[in-house]
Amino acid sequence: MAFPRPIVDEGTTRALARSLAPKVAAFAPTVVVSLGRGGAAAGEALASALRVPALSLDLRYPMSRILSRRGSLARALMWPVKETAYRLTRPSFEGRAPDLAPDVRVALIDDSASSGRTLRIALEVLSGLGIPRDRVYVAVLRCGPRARALVDAFVLERPVIFEC
Repeated sequence: MAFPRPIVDEGTTRALARSLAPKVAAFAPTVVVSLGRGGAAAGEALASALRVPALSLDLRYPMSRILSRRGSLARALMWPVKETAYRLTRPSFEGRAPDLAPDVRVALIDDSASSGRTLRIALEVLSGLGIPRDRVYVAVLRCGPRARALVDAFVLERPVIFEC
């Protein structure tokens, strides 16, 4: 298991998200929905570039809730434990679902997708709101090979750890 690689700050995250705007604009989304804390900055930047509203879904793995209360050194030391826990658990949806009309066109964005599990849950939540997959454009900043089947557009193929 590799240890964390270069950290991408919020400014770089926003720039990467804006670089997706031309691809996503062709889909003509009416709203951008970001996932959890990791996708928030990317979602805001993409929504601003597309001039559409930004909403969020709080989909997180149980371990991420524990780690979010720790300092950066503790998060780095617990990284191997977190990665193992992610493989053994399922992300859950918390909070209130955004109010979306069934005819909405959604640009769903997250900072990274390695297995695609979180994206699948998000697509299930959107489907439960009456929004079929053909009305959702999935974009991520970093995409692993196992998630590519779910992702319509991504920026980076190489592993990058995003700052929490």
